[in-house]
Amino acid sequence: MEVDEKRVIELRYILHENDANGEVLEIMDAQYPLRVLFGSGALLPAFEENIQFLEEGRRFQFRLPAVDAYGLAEPSQFVQVFRDDVEEDPNFPLDVFQEGDSLLLNTNDGRQLAGRLSQITPVYLVVDCNHTMAGKDLYFDGQVLHVRPARHEELIANRYIEPNGFRF
Repeated sequence: MEVDEKRVIELRYILHENDANGEVLEIMDAQYPLRVLFGSGALLPAFEENIQFLEEGRRFQFRLPAVDAYGLAEPSQFVQVFRDDVEEDPNFPLDVFQEGDSLLLNTNDGRQLAGRLSQITPVYLVVDCNHTMAGKDLYFDGQVLHVRPARHEELIANRYIEPNGFRF
């Protein structure tokens, strides 16, 4: 059976930045594969284009430029917030964070900022709210492990559903 609409697929892959020699960003292996309803919007469109119609057992290798993956980093997604405007969590005080850390900030005016700390000063913080893979070219090396027709409840929910409802 081949990868196509209304089918649940299982994939294993290693995701590298840029090419096969780049930094490993993610590993989905045969013990914990990616399981998804193909065509449900859960995968990047360019990723789907590269694996559609591959048969079960088929290996794949391809590169997605940043613009076809998670896009380029947008300068408008770098948000400056004054320390006095942050609702500090007593369990995670701002002083324990370092540049490069990922965090979720709540501001006094009700905003929530999720991202990576790009700059810390005594007066303000700059949070990069871009997707963590924005601006990165991605290289996938993997294999289609299994393809099956989607069950009725998966088609209704438009997503893969574990047979027992749980995933460990």
